[in-house]
Amino acid sequence: MENNRSFLICGFTLVELVVVVAIISIIAVVAVGKYSGLVEKARVCAAESDLKAIADAFTNEENGYLRDMRGIPGFSPACLRIGNLLVSTNVYGVAPGGECVRLDLAKVDGCAAPEAFVKWNEEARRGWHGPYVRHASGAFPAAGERRFPDDSTFGSRGFYPPLSGLLVAQDFVNRRDGCSIYGFPGEPAVIDPWGNPYVLQVPPPQAFLDVAHSVTGVTEEIRLSYARVVSAGPDGRLDTPCFAVNATNRWMTAWSPLVRRLCRQAGLADGSCAARGDDIVLFLMRNDVDEGEAR
Repeated sequence: MENNRSFLICGFTLVELVVVVAIISIIAVVAVGKYSGLVEKARVCAAESDLKAIADAFTNEENGYLRDMRGIPGFSPACLRIGNLLVSTNVYGVAPGGECVRLDLAKVDGCAAPEAFVKWNEEARRGWHGPYVRHASGAFPAAGERRFPDDSTFGSRGFYPPLSGLLVAQDFVNRRDGCSIYGFPGEPAVIDPWGNPYVLQVPPPQAFLDVAHSVTGVTEEIRLSYARVVSAGPDGRLDTPCFAVNATNRWMTAWSPLVRRLCRQAGLADGSCAARGDDIVLFLMRNDVDEGEAR
């Protein structure tokens, strides 16, 4: 009888133990889920803070990059990369014909001397006076690089958009050296909390033909007014539309009004941002507004 009682007591204790272990397991799963959610929320907050700092480095009226560079003949504010904030030069200017040129490769008639894009002129209060972002947190990746072994490449995740048929600098169109409109491999970059470089999107002239009616009417100031800094977000895929080219929609006159609107508004159509995926977007010079307010 005593043995049976002991058995029952032990059996009851084992049941209790199983219940306690089960409860602890449930609590642990819930805690891990909440912790993961808090970590992801912290990453989103960090990315938003980074975007604000990068945007301010471009647009600050006292010591921002655009303020320092705009007085230089031939300067192209609509052909910029975040790398411009981190290195000791602005490499792009505009030739008289309107094409973007890389001024560290050639002197172009009608543009200021390359030194004007590199050196600060105290008397004129013009020139590169950075770094505007104090610390790079990494390098812009090559198209074939991955964040980790089983990850997709940066090229397949939107960081090297197709450019054939677009009005952009030939440095970007020539893919032999792996150049992206967003940066050159190995160039200093600011990396987001998910291991991807932040990018600066300036919509191409094709995105504005239904507004300006001709390429010549699409000023760089119009393009820059729609510029935005973008993080690819948690999924690491740069979904925000900016450069839209495919085999059947190759030339600027073939862009539909919807494609143009999506490219200049970063996917904001009828109040929906679905085209952005989980990207985090901050416009440099405007609120995130609909087309009626954006003109």
